[in-house]
Amino acid sequence: MAKFLRYLALVLAITACNAPLPIADYIGDARSPNAKITTKPSRFDAITFRSFRAGSLQEVAGVDCVISTPNISVSAQFRTPARVRVPIYNEKPANIAGQCRSPNGETGLAAVFEVTAVNLSAPKNEGVSLSVGTSGTKFGAVFGLRDRSKDRFKYPAQFRIIFQR
Repeated sequence: MAKFLRYLALVLAITACNAPLPIADYIGDARSPNAKITTKPSRFDAITFRSFRAGSLQEVAGVDCVISTPNISVSAQFRTPARVRVPIYNEKPANIAGQCRSPNGETGLAAVFEVTAVNLSAPKNEGVSLSVGTSGTKFGAVFGLRDRSKDRFKYPAQFRIIFQR
């Protein structure tokens, strides 16, 4: 029985170490006040940023991060773990570039990353097909007339930042 209790305590300790940390920072709107964008966002996506050391499942808290897009439509500073609301405009969202630096005065930890939006619109009736049969080769092409301006994009809900030494 004592052996079982020790095993149970060890499992609980390992599980507790890997539990996600509570969100420390919430950025309500990562739209840059300096952005030269006249259109309103069509909606916002919330991204939860969490940071980890390479090769470890232990989450690192208090990492200072900065994110922005090339056109400065998104710009924010935060400490992980954080939830950041980023604007989505009608067109394809720009990739978000980010960098984070050492937490709590540690030296040598840094991360550079990029968050890319995924197209959720399914391609319909698009592509090229080639068939080879006993009666010969058939070549067919189908081109869709999809209005790509109506494609729906989404940033990932969770993003893991991995630190390298």
